[in-house]
Order: sequence, then structure tokens, then C-alpha cells
Amino acid sequence: MSLRERTRPGLGIIEPCLPSPAKARPSGPGWLHEIKHDGFRIMARRDKAGARLITRNGNDFTNRFPIIVAAVTALPARSFLIDGEAIVTNGDGLACSTLSATSDMAMPRCSVPSI
Repeated sequence: MSLRERTRPGLGIIEPCLPSPAKARPSGPGWLHEIKHDGFRIMARRDKAGARLITRNGNDFTNRFPIIVAAVTALPARSFLIDGEAIVTNGDGLACSTLSATSDMAMPRCSVPSI
């Protein structure tokens, strides 16, 4: 089921921006590009109902990433939507391994501090 199908009527639809592969990075003014990380595409939404993390398929991952929820909650705005990729990094800030897509908590294959 897509995010569009899971959204309640009347709320409007905001689809996530999904990266696409390229043979070379864009050049010239006005271009932005990002490195493709292996993680979960997440839309962090904050409104009067609180902070929620929703995947591109419409799954609620709020409970899977409490550190992201805390960061979103601490931002000085009442309502917003941030589209990005949730990844696990090592001590040097480099992305490491893959996140588990199981129903249990994601368990990275690298050393990260516990919360």
C-alpha cells in the first residue's frame, strides 16, 4: 500500500523525493546531488499531533529511531516535514553496513553508542 493510499482524505499528499542513480554527478549552477546511502527513506513530520517518522511506503517508523524523533522534536518550529534518509554511521560519521528491514528494531552491523 502506498503512502498515497494510507493518507487520510483531505490532508493532501506529499510524496518523498527519491534519488536516482547517475553515471556522473551533476555540474553547473543550480544542481544539488547526494550520495546514495543504504538506509530507509524517511519523512519526519512534526505538527500538533507530535513528531512521526514515515517511510516512503507509509510505514510508521517513529519507534524505530528515537534519536531522530528527539532531534525533530527539539527543532524550533511547530509544523514541518523533512524528507531524508535514515542511516547508521560509525564513529567517524561514515555510513556502515545495512539496516535490518525486519519487524524488530534495526540492528546495525557496526559499533554505535546505545541510547
